[in-house]
Amino acid sequence: MPIIETQQPFAQSLLWQLQRDYFSQAGIDAWRSGEVPHYITSNPIMGKTYAELVLAFLRDLSQRGQQEETVYLLELGAGHGRLCYHFFQHFEKYYRQSAIPLPPFCYILSDFSEANLAFWHDHPSLQAYLGQGWLDFALFDAENSHELALQYAGITLQAQSLAQPLIVIANYFFDSIPQDLFWIQDGVISQGLLSLSTATDPSKLVAPAELIDAVTLQYHYVEARWPIYADEPILNDLLAGYRQQLEHTYLLFPHIGLRCLERLRQLSQQGLLLLSADKGEHQLANLEDRLAPQLATHGSFSLPVNYHAFGQYCRHHDGLTLFPHTQPATLDLVCLLFLAEAPTYRETQNAYDRFVNECGPDDYFRLKKLIEQHFQTLTHQDIMAVIRLSGYDAHIFQQMLPRLFGILSTLSDPQRRNLSLAIPRIWDTYYPLGEAEDLAGGLGDLLLALDFYREAIPYYEKSVMMYGLDTATLYKKALCHCLLGEFAAAAAIIVQLKEHDPGNEAIQHLIQQFQTGLEVS
Repeated sequence: MPIIETQQPFAQSLLWQLQRDYFSQAGIDAWRSGEVPHYITSNPIMGKTYAELVLAFLRDLSQRGQQEETVYLLELGAGHGRLCYHFFQHFEKYYRQSAIPLPPFCYILSDFSEANLAFWHDHPSLQAYLGQGWLDFALFDAENSHELALQYAGITLQAQSLAQPLIVIANYFFDSIPQDLFWIQDGVISQGLLSLSTATDPSKLVAPAELIDAVTLQYHYVEARWPIYADEPILNDLLAGYRQQLEHTYLLFPHIGLRCLERLRQLSQQGLLLLSADKGEHQLANLEDRLAPQLATHGSFSLPVNYHAFGQYCRHHDGLTLFPHTQPATLDLVCLLFLAEAPTYRETQNAYDRFVNECGPDDYFRLKKLIEQHFQTLTHQDIMAVIRLSGYDAHIFQQMLPRLFGILSTLSDPQRRNLSLAIPRIWDTYYPLGEAEDLAGGLGDLLLALDFYREAIPYYEKSVMMYGLDTATLYKKALCHCLLGEFAAAAAIIVQLKEHDPGNEAIQHLIQQFQTGLEVS
């Protein structure tokens, strides 16, 4: 079996360079294709949850008299930018309707890939927020960056330059950047080393994703020498605590993530609020008896996040940690306040209780997975309830479309009307990445089947604009015009259809069906 590398410190393994190479080369295609999972942290419910937490935090600041200076929110490793869009859909309405004055606000999308920044800059769904000064972009590398150069505003945020606390969102982020690995046994802590091999000749595996998927991991360990981290006593103290409290386990230690937070904390004179969601663990007891980590591969790879370490780091700085009261099934959503007098931020704590502990994104995702198992038995009332529960989520609605078409004949006129009224709200939650699935065309087809011909036409137009000229789409648009008695508009489309696909039988049938009206036009 070919050896790729031998006994390298875990955080310095070739794996992490492959990770960077994957995201650099794949760009938006990593998410457009669905290869890298992102729905769980980038859906309307997640956007609403973060928006409510941020709104509560802004209320806390306002009540402390901090209303004048801008509050910046930095999303780390934002990738596709979809979470930002869902955040603003909820945030904008309630920010404008706030009963008390809230400080100015700006959301910063960041990534280490310039291609992703270019994608955001041109994305039509983000332009309104750019125009309002609510959105900006910045290159940021978790391992190296110390400042934020905002591309749209043309300013640079440096150490101590912010008069308000910095808000940081890290979704599916800490699981994808380097971590250290240690083996703890009977009071002895050893450094984890990693060897990589493949069953295939590595020279034949050209793409980073191919190599990541093919590697076999073999672990070794050597007793660590103290201090493990030179000139970083906090990190050494955290590890010493684990050495005393854990007896027998492999321990992932997020030193790069903690260093990143420390650099970001230094940007503000007031501290930092971290909101992070990932697969991970925040309870010390659940870090015991862990096996050597195995990669979850999906083009890139990911590992569980040691949120307990982040919590300990926050407490060391006299901050406040908010963790879920119950063990999350899939997603740990944490809120850490690196702030002076953190316990006095009551609005933020109350919002966390309401929108995470009572029923949060992890609960919603589990319900979604349950609903997916029963799509074929859902009634109209069930579907409408799911639409509302999901925040009019375009993704889950698209999954339910086949079932909807199957039960259309059973719907009453009021039910058909209510369904048609939900469609614009569903479209508004859609943040296109250029996916293969044509949501606009699907919504047009549904409205056509519901006999809402005029309402269907704009969706067929959106479909053509996004996916190009398509005979079937043009045919259905012409049919809508015919059914509305708008034969001149239909005739113009039929001319296009004949040029594009002159032998199409459906076109001929359409002409015969509405021959009288078309001839008059």
